[in-house]
Amino acid sequence: MKIHKISLENIRSYLNQEINFPEGSISLSGDIGSGKSTILLALDFALFGLRSGSLSGGSLLRNGTNSGNVEVSFNLEGKEITLKRNLKRSSTGVGQESGHLIIDGHKEDLSPLELKDRVLQLLNYPKELLTKSKSLIYRYTVYTPQEEMKFILSAEREHRLEILRKVFGIDKYKRIKDNARIFLHYLKGERKELAGKIADLEDKIELMEEKEKSGGKLKSSIVLVEKEIGEIANLLEEKKKNIGEMDKKHKEFLEMKKQKELFDLDLKNKKIQLSDIEEQSRELQENIIKLEEELKQKVDVDKSVILKKEKLVKEISGKLHECNAQMGALNHKLTYSEEIKNKIASLDICPLCKQEVNKEHIAHVISSEDVKIDEAMVKITNLKEEINKRTSELDIVNRELEGIRNQISLLEKFQLKEDYLREKKLLFNKISEEEKKLTLAVIGLEEKIKIVLGRLENLEDLEEKLEKLNDEKEEHLRKHRKLELEKNTLETEFKSLNKQISELIEEIKQKKVSKNKLLYWTKIQNWIEDNFILMIDVIEKQTLSKVYYDFNLLFQKWFSLLVEDDNLLVSLDEEFSPLIEQNGHIIDYDYLSGGEKTAAALAYRLALNQVINVLMSTIKTRGLLILDEPTDGFSETQVDRIRHVLAELQMRQVIIVSHESKIESFVDHVIRLRKDGHVSNVVSL
Repeated sequence: MKIHKISLENIRSYLNQEINFPEGSISLSGDIGSGKSTILLALDFALFGLRSGSLSGGSLLRNGTNSGNVEVSFNLEGKEITLKRNLKRSSTGVGQESGHLIIDGHKEDLSPLELKDRVLQLLNYPKELLTKSKSLIYRYTVYTPQEEMKFILSAEREHRLEILRKVFGIDKYKRIKDNARIFLHYLKGERKELAGKIADLEDKIELMEEKEKSGGKLKSSIVLVEKEIGEIANLLEEKKKNIGEMDKKHKEFLEMKKQKELFDLDLKNKKIQLSDIEEQSRELQENIIKLEEELKQKVDVDKSVILKKEKLVKEISGKLHECNAQMGALNHKLTYSEEIKNKIASLDICPLCKQEVNKEHIAHVISSEDVKIDEAMVKITNLKEEINKRTSELDIVNRELEGIRNQISLLEKFQLKEDYLREKKLLFNKISEEEKKLTLAVIGLEEKIKIVLGRLENLEDLEEKLEKLNDEKEEHLRKHRKLELEKNTLETEFKSLNKQISELIEEIKQKKVSKNKLLYWTKIQNWIEDNFILMIDVIEKQTLSKVYYDFNLLFQKWFSLLVEDDNLLVSLDEEFSPLIEQNGHIIDYDYLSGGEKTAAALAYRLALNQVINVLMSTIKTRGLLILDEPTDGFSETQVDRIRHVLAELQMRQVIIVSHESKIESFVDHVIRLRKDGHVSNVVSL
């Protein structure tokens, strides 16, 4: 893997900076706080994303900004790859957003998790070695902060061994043994359970044999009962046949009884009808005689006389109306003349001409009106006589008219009686015909009843015979039901027994399977306990021994390159802890000087890098190494020895982060960084 460049936007002290990385050894140079470590953190973030407890978004995103990103370009086995991750600030904190991956010009937009998976695939890192807080392979082959390596060296033995087992891939042997012991525990439980299951196997076999004998006896009993049932069934069939023939005759008997009952009922109804008709006939004869007697008193009336009388009444009424009208007019004239007389007698001045009215004029007017009154009175007297005469004539004519109308009404009643008489005679004739028909029907029914009674006499003992046959049939049915019940009981018992036998067979079968399984699990358990775990122990020890041998040699090699002191010898014990001997005395790592501690940590770091790269030959970051402050506490002589280390490494690309200016003289390239006003920039290459 060879890094081409890294671009940072709003990442810690960087606003917008692109940094190119040439091939060979590179020194990131600058004062403390100039932004050197930020570049390494940004590279870590670009490859593996944020990790809780190790690399947070809040520690990367520049204060006062809401978003930022890191983009890194590198070559991996001939493929040109660009990887970009984005950060965004929200109310809950700083988190990752989707980024992209470009491989040989082909771009994919991916979520943070998808990016991590793709990077692990590209670098060929085992996924199980990427924890929530760090990538173990990357940490111990590419980039480990110097202080973290010092911490590992001084850490508890178990903690250091746990880390090394993981990065060497040796922890799988421990997991295999732990899993084998878990499996053994499971096997023991299974064997105990299986042993419990087969404890009563022989008892079950004996019980099944007893039940099979009982089943044979039951089957014989069922055969005997079935034979008896067959015999009873034959008898029942014969009785049913006899009863069937008897039933036909009995049905015929019942049909005739029903027919006789219907004939009796029909005869009774017809006799009642005949009696009713005879009664109606007598009543009709009496009504006809009575009506004929009443019609003898019938008198004819001339209806034209009524018309003449009605015309006369109309003429008299008209004349009376005229007289009354004339009488009203005359009475009005009398009233008017009296008013004039009264008014003229009390009048002094004429209301029209306003002249004085003299007595002669008054007398003349009164005299003139008296004449009119006298004439009117004469006419009224004559009219009264005329009215009385016409009124008398009208009364006489009305009485005559009323008499004639009464005679006509009586005549109409006689006509109704004549109509009624005709209806009665027609009804009488109809009833007489019905009476004849009913009489014949009654005679016919009486004959039919005699015939049916004769046939019923021949079937009188049929019911007694049928009852006897049914009793015999019921007796056979009772025996049949009893035998069927006995058979069902035996069959139920036999079925239950068969079920028990089937269950026992299945149970015995399962127990035999469990027995075989127990034998198999016993063999497996013995093999795991006696062979497998011991074999894994041997493999683990051999592998660990080989790793230890290589690691120890490399550690001694690198330490001797960094520290030239014949009185100070270093090596690793079997637990990979530094074993330090000074002037013939074993001393603790913590008692070394600062430079010696740094040299031991760097030697451990370089040895670890080479061992891992050999063990995991398929990982694709073998040509890249990042050293963070590898000379902290070094003397000038020790710093010079870094030149020999770089030459010995023969890496395609080595990035050294250091504030030691002397390193710049023996690296291929220098990237100088400076911070002005809280902003970091590349000042020269």
